Amino acid sequence: MTPTSLDAGSPHDGLGSEREPVATALHESEARYRMALIAGRMGSWETDLVARTRTWSREGMDLFGLDLPEGRGQVGGEADEYEKALHPEDRHLVQRFHTLADQQDSFLAEYRIVRADGAVLWLSGRGLVVSRGRDGTARRLVSIMADVSERRQAEEVLRIERERLALALKAGQMGVYDFNVVDDLLWWSPQTYGLFGVAPESFVPTRETVIALLHPDDRDTFLLRRAEAIAERRVFQLEFRIVRGDGRLAWINHRGQTEYDAEGRPVRHFGIALDITERKHAEQALRDADRKKDTFIATLAHELRNPLAPIKNAVGVLRQGGPVDAQVLAWCRDVIDRQVGQMTRLLEDLLDVSRMTRGQFALRREQLSLAMVIEQAIEIAQPLVDAAGHTLELALPAQPIVIEGDLTRLAQVFSNLLINAAKFTEPQGRITLAVALQGEEAVVSVSDNGIGIAAEQIPHIFEMFGQAQSAADGTQSGLGIGLSLARGFVEMHGGRISVRSDGIGQGSIFVVRLPVAQSAATAEATVPADTTAGTATPTSGKRRVLIADDLRDSADSLALLLEAMGHEVHVAYDGAEALQAIETLRPEVALLDLGMPKLSGYEVCRRIRGLPWGGGLTMIAQSGWGQEDDRRRTRDAGFDHHIVKPIDPVALDALLRSLAMVG
Repeated sequence: MTPTSLDAGSPHDGLGSEREPVATALHESEARYRMALIAGRMGSWETDLVARTRTWSREGMDLFGLDLPEGRGQVGGEADEYEKALHPEDRHLVQRFHTLADQQDSFLAEYRIVRADGAVLWLSGRGLVVSRGRDGTARRLVSIMADVSERRQAEEVLRIERERLALALKAGQMGVYDFNVVDDLLWWSPQTYGLFGVAPESFVPTRETVIALLHPDDRDTFLLRRAEAIAERRVFQLEFRIVRGDGRLAWINHRGQTEYDAEGRPVRHFGIALDITERKHAEQALRDADRKKDTFIATLAHELRNPLAPIKNAVGVLRQGGPVDAQVLAWCRDVIDRQVGQMTRLLEDLLDVSRMTRGQFALRREQLSLAMVIEQAIEIAQPLVDAAGHTLELALPAQPIVIEGDLTRLAQVFSNLLINAAKFTEPQGRITLAVALQGEEAVVSVSDNGIGIAAEQIPHIFEMFGQAQSAADGTQSGLGIGLSLARGFVEMHGGRISVRSDGIGQGSIFVVRLPVAQSAATAEATVPADTTAGTATPTSGKRRVLIADDLRDSADSLALLLEAMGHEVHVAYDGAEALQAIETLRPEVALLDLGMPKLSGYEVCRRIRGLPWGGGLTMIAQSGWGQEDDRRRTRDAGFDHHIVKPIDPVALDALLRSLAMVG
């Protein structure tokens, strides 16, 4: 059919001229609508719940990745292209949307779809009901959805960052705050409430309520320093104390910054608060330890000078011209021997502390009579008790008590308690040592009528380097390790130790509880054999000995003593000289210092053991190191014995003579 002028819309056709602008406007409107959908990455479709069909716009199909003939789809069943496109975890929302459509004309929707190419998109938009049945159920609805995947990804990134920030704040015991100065509004992060020990349900952070949480002694400083920082436009940082909601004291490290308007007025404060309570406690503990260390070093110097003074005096007497009276000579010898013994005990205590601290202390357990342990302890402490004129009272049970333990260490425990009682009791005082059996425990108490212990000192009395004041002049006495050692030895024996005192001037009582031996009722305690009893000390035990030590005074003085005891002695002053002397002289015994120059004692021993005749030579290591690791090293190097300096000449002579008997 050939279009007529009427069909072409001639100017004489009034109806055609009216339709043309309308059609043009509709076309332009639809074009703008489609452009808006494309620009907004949006799509639409219409769902007919009666006809069970779905009509898609081109943009809707593009959004879902669909290609349907004439944009026609199906509602329900296996061929439902919409439900099939939904993410498996979101398909349950279809029924939810139908329910919402029956209840309201417009509803929000947000879900994921999986396109044919595998891409997962987040969609967000609305469903609009355009037709309802007589019963009010939705018959036809239009859906307009937009691709919000980028927004959801950004939200997920933000969520993860917030979660990490929250974890970091929690792990770092930090809180964040933000204060709007203009509106006087203060915001706290959830962690800040926990930091200050208050609940967000019951506490409203304001200027006044927060300042009230600060320690009263720190409030003025906080307000002054913050005002200065704001005025000077610098970061405000301060450490201060707070009193938490439960009354506990805590330390806070605050760091904040201020924002200003164009006129320079502060409009916002924001920053962080960090809980530094543990750090402050650690710093205080370090300061206390440092103070104790300084006190210990000063006390050690004092305690070492005490025996050095009489030793020097005795040496001065011996240096006087002319013959020395036999009685004076004996006095000098006793003074030097006694004071060297005191220095040796001090050093042994220090070594015991080191071994115990490192867990390298081993007990030599055996069944013991507790009475014998007490007897040895009294023997050690008796000179100090007598020197102060104290009366020592004993209260021992008639029935013997048998325990299992290390005789030397248990005697050390009770002698330390007796020595402490003697030190901290005025002259002519009274000390009581009582022993009792209570159930499966042996209970030993050492009490005195001395200066007592202040209440604040009792919790620290068994700590390392903990010291009380002496009775004589109120100064601290001793190294402050005796009671710490006592507690350690008692606990190693499965026991416990405690102390009581009514205060200064009221005396004190130390109580030790030890488990009795399981077979205590029938067993007889093993009495350690006297190492010298039954040993026939020969009158002729002369040995040929080499002493090697780079400390000449030590080597020469020991050589003189052994020569005086009847031995043939040769001396070397370094490792190379010792090795040559041993190869030349072939001594029966070599006493080697371990830390010599040129060749160490270890190396000399190893080389001698490598010679054909070296296995028959008795090798003795002499060292200031005497812990188990040190003794193991000397055994591994080939030494037969390990002697700790200062060497007891009598014990060394006994060892040499015992070798003579074996030989």
